[in-house]
Amino acid sequence: MMTKSAHFTLSLLFPTLALFGLYSLISLGHNTSRNNNSKKEDAQHPGYYEQWFQEKKDANGQIPAFLRSKWAQYDAKKLDRRAGTNPIDTIIELGPNNVAGRTRALWIDPRNEKIILAGAISGGLWRSENGGTSWKPTNEQEVSMMPSALTSNPYNPNEVYYGTGESRANSADVDGEGVFKSTDGGKTFQQLASTIKLNGFNAIWDIEHSKIDSQTLFVGTNNYGLYRSIDGGATWAIAYNGGNKQVTDVVCLPNGRVMATMQSNLIVASDSNGKPGTFKTVTFPSAPNAGTYRTVQLDYCHKFPKVVYAVFEGFAFDAAPVAFYKSSDGGITWKAKTPPTAAGPGYQAYCMVMGVHPTDTNRVVVGGRDICRTSNGGTSWTPLDIGHSDHHSFAFLPKTTNEFLMGTDGGVFKYQWSSTAIAANLNNGYRVTQFYCGGYGPSGMVGISGAQDNGTQVTEKPLVSQRFFGGDGAYCNIGQQDGSIAYMSYQNDAIHVMNNFTSNNPGNTTKIVDPRFTTDGVDFINLYEMNLADQNMVFYRTNKYLYRTMDMGYTWDQMTTSLRAGIKAIGISRQENPVVYFGGTAAQLYKIEHAATAIPGKEVNYNSSVPSAVTNDLIKGMTVHPKNPYVLYVAFSNISNDPRVWRVTGLDSVTNKPLWKNISGDLPPGLPVNMMAVDPYRPDEVFFAGTDFGLYYSIDSGKTWSKDYRVPNVAVHEIEMRDDRTLFVITHGRGMFALPLVYMEEPVSVSKFRRGPSIKLYPNPSSASISVRGAMSMSNRSYRIYNLQGAVVSEGRFGDSGAIQTAALPNGAYFLQLDGDNSRAITSKFIVQH
Repeated sequence: MMTKSAHFTLSLLFPTLALFGLYSLISLGHNTSRNNNSKKEDAQHPGYYEQWFQEKKDANGQIPAFLRSKWAQYDAKKLDRRAGTNPIDTIIELGPNNVAGRTRALWIDPRNEKIILAGAISGGLWRSENGGTSWKPTNEQEVSMMPSALTSNPYNPNEVYYGTGESRANSADVDGEGVFKSTDGGKTFQQLASTIKLNGFNAIWDIEHSKIDSQTLFVGTNNYGLYRSIDGGATWAIAYNGGNKQVTDVVCLPNGRVMATMQSNLIVASDSNGKPGTFKTVTFPSAPNAGTYRTVQLDYCHKFPKVVYAVFEGFAFDAAPVAFYKSSDGGITWKAKTPPTAAGPGYQAYCMVMGVHPTDTNRVVVGGRDICRTSNGGTSWTPLDIGHSDHHSFAFLPKTTNEFLMGTDGGVFKYQWSSTAIAANLNNGYRVTQFYCGGYGPSGMVGISGAQDNGTQVTEKPLVSQRFFGGDGAYCNIGQQDGSIAYMSYQNDAIHVMNNFTSNNPGNTTKIVDPRFTTDGVDFINLYEMNLADQNMVFYRTNKYLYRTMDMGYTWDQMTTSLRAGIKAIGISRQENPVVYFGGTAAQLYKIEHAATAIPGKEVNYNSSVPSAVTNDLIKGMTVHPKNPYVLYVAFSNISNDPRVWRVTGLDSVTNKPLWKNISGDLPPGLPVNMMAVDPYRPDEVFFAGTDFGLYYSIDSGKTWSKDYRVPNVAVHEIEMRDDRTLFVITHGRGMFALPLVYMEEPVSVSKFRRGPSIKLYPNPSSASISVRGAMSMSNRSYRIYNLQGAVVSEGRFGDSGAIQTAALPNGAYFLQLDGDNSRAITSKFIVQH
């Protein structure tokens, strides 16, 4: 995702302005970044993708496109009829505060370089108004949190666009939902209706604005070619769909020339502003043959736009760039230069980006796994210090032309063209960590989680954390007896134990891997679970067996003989000699009774009890009832319209089959559920579901479900309930959260949480005020108004009129929450439209 700024012959448009002033205003009307993806069937960056795909694919072996728009529409319809008490009291963001994630898109406002937009894969779009010193999310409830490319209109920089969807990844390989547009300089965005369900717009590699027309822009898609809009995104037509249709990069020059690259295939150009039928193949002297390179990245010098560069990524997984070219006539003819091998591999289109200095035609930076720079037009290259490995996006500062930004797997870093050192780490408050899984300490806000390419992070208190372990952080636990033992792991089978663990002092670890693990084979992010009642006891899965340790991993016992399919979930009752459940693919379900003393081969097979509707599905989450070890809650993580969450009882029976009860209620159809949790005080009534589309809760035993819009709309990989009724939410894109439940002195009946009386809001939409129509008296009743991000934007008490002023609220959707009778809250949705 290289930055490409708007540029064209400005003297024709603004003859009264000096050339460089125009270049600053218009040429930089965009610092676009573009994504670097690859087809899903290509070899992937060694990582989570294959495992994730197995856990998500539908019955046809596919991931259907545009599911999130369907889920969002389904949830929106429920909001108007849903009332009930949220069992979650507060949302506490644990962070980390300064450990960012994969940033595939960057944009800097050409009028004010302090304003930066950063697109975090699975973490949403973020905005800084102080040059990256601090950040805020633009919309944490956006239908797609997968911004992959950014651009803006050079004629009107208030118009900013971002494309969504990443098809080349090693984690969170989630489809997008089209293109989003801002008309206020990137403060707010609206999804372009024209791009919803449009072929190819679920996986956008690049988006670029024309430099000669204020209404023309281009989108490069994963397998449908290059699209063109000539009306600001209202409608779209295919501009070019030759070659393999996999458009990995687009660049628009100020003379109307549009160039597009197809991965491993060819490069084409149009000299007619990208009109269909005008693209021709671009030739390079001694160029690599098709199929011997991966992506080709293009960029040009914005002050001297006839100077264009092209870098060809190597084809093999660990191959450095194989070719580098310079053009001095706007991309018509090319001269071979020295390839930037110091950039390292791009991992087959996972990470490869190039940027050119805005005023110096000889300075170019190229990032792959590593990063390097040339100051002589590609004759020689100098390695730069690495802020974080795997570089994805580039943007230069329009005023301070000696500085540029790089987006990486670890967030955003600032460089100076004149130095090899990192000028600044810009990740403070950019909270987009991609956690795979995690756990919690026995008290306080201590959390531990494994992050994609960012190791194991331990939170001491909200937004204060340290990195304890390296690699791709994986499963981890903290002992619940005294918190002095912690288990950590990284990719594949690298599990370690740490004695004398404290949350603020990383210590030494001991590797506790049994040689049989490697022989059996393991997942990239390999599952194990600790017994919460005995921190010395851990159960570890391999591709063949389940293993147990009773002594913190110093010795391991094989607990099973032969399993029908792979283990993906483990559930342990809260007992020193627990009941252990495990299962996974093909909906397999097994039980080991008295697991602390059981001998191998005594597992009970419950596979014949599984309902026929889900026998081919994948169990990802198992949660044992905190008071009854023979009641199990099961979550299915693959995409299917069949029920995704179940309550299984009768697991103590020897002769009868267990009873499976569907508790999916009105969860959005097809929504994968990764894990369930239950309220320890009301485990038969109050449930929580961590899904690919945020956090949901039920207060009526799974009959109905509500979404908590205070939690960001990201993939929730795990949820864990501590005995003190604190729910820990581990997300892949927004870090970790702690959610204390509503205070209760003792368990109560669910009747307290029934729906309140129905109310209607009018007028709806509202412009000046909104009133409540219902059976209740509104006089002196308290209320709160929440925006879609879950923030309170207004609160107070009703007067005699029963009306609430809305004139000061910006246009958008809101939730009104009233204090109902008998301590029941009532929530209803309304729209403000001025």
